Amino acid sequence: MSLESYVTGLMKNPHPSGKDRLALSILESLEGIYLSQVTKKQKNASSHALDAGIPVISVGNITAGGTGKTPCIIRLAELLTAAGRHPAVISRGYRSGLEKQGGIVSDGKEILVSQKMAGDEPYMMALKLPKVPILVGKDRIISAERAKRLGADLLLLDDGFQYWKLKRERDIILLDATNPFGYEHALPRGLLREPLSALKRASLFIITKSDQAEPSKIEEIKNRLTKLAPGIPVTTSCHSPAKAVHYDDWKGRIHEGPLSEMKGKRAYLMSGIGNPAAFGETAKEAGFIPVGEMAFDDHHAYTEEDIRKCDSEAALSGADCVLITEKDAVKMMKLSSIHESEIPFYVLEIEMTFPEGLELLKQQWEDL
Repeated sequence: MSLESYVTGLMKNPHPSGKDRLALSILESLEGIYLSQVTKKQKNASSHALDAGIPVISVGNITAGGTGKTPCIIRLAELLTAAGRHPAVISRGYRSGLEKQGGIVSDGKEILVSQKMAGDEPYMMALKLPKVPILVGKDRIISAERAKRLGADLLLLDDGFQYWKLKRERDIILLDATNPFGYEHALPRGLLREPLSALKRASLFIITKSDQAEPSKIEEIKNRLTKLAPGIPVTTSCHSPAKAVHYDDWKGRIHEGPLSEMKGKRAYLMSGIGNPAAFGETAKEAGFIPVGEMAFDDHHAYTEEDIRKCDSEAALSGADCVLITEKDAVKMMKLSSIHESEIPFYVLEIEMTFPEGLELLKQQWEDL
């Protein structure tokens, strides 16, 4: 068992015994230190926060891990553009080549840097949002100034709930329906990045992956949020398959591929994500018939040999196509073997949908 798996097991078990109890007490001590540092940092940064000069909508979460921020920002940017606004996305670009010095990934016309320099998520956003400037850098103040020079009239601050140096008009908070409150403890005892009292800063809560929880569970989360942050609106969202795009088209920023045309196709699944089983279910939901899979660890760095092996295995399985996620597609940008494959590669695009409608979402910028 890995250390990560062991700690996660402790997070899930509030009443351990033996040596696990000792380990948990150590984590709780570290939690106290972590929270004191967060509180100090938040107080200091907030007191010196700068105004961007144009409206800022932050999209973030209160827990560590993925809650669907990237699909949410893409959806927001699309809606804002359709409404006649000129948004720009500013992201840290964690572990990217531009994280420290900052830079422009896309100016809203063309992509200016490589995937390695941009980082996976910012590069994917640049591919999906050809008319929206995407900027990265640890110093989001500098990115905001650059975005304004590119003509932005509104900023979407990616993962911004804990970035207190920049003032914002709205804080949209995403909560994963399967684990909304991070085991009720802050890091490293749980997954909370701040105390739950911080939720009072929100302007809108979006419960993501709402289709993966029972309606009673969703109602329970809503009731809890009402108590934690009275008066803040709550809506739900799902991550749904939207299109299946040929890899060459996807790479060329052409996002056309109706799922109806792929229904019943035999698909060999290739992924390097945290939950490959979920990808399989999504593929079935999109109408594909999975006939095999090649699953790597999360954040896998793909090689030419990986692609050739996948092509061979897909052919043996009788697949009509190889199906990959957008996250994996970004990591394959430099690989030529995809274009030499006998089995065509398709990218399954996912979009954030809102079963309860878009009214609460649109209200976030109607008066900005």
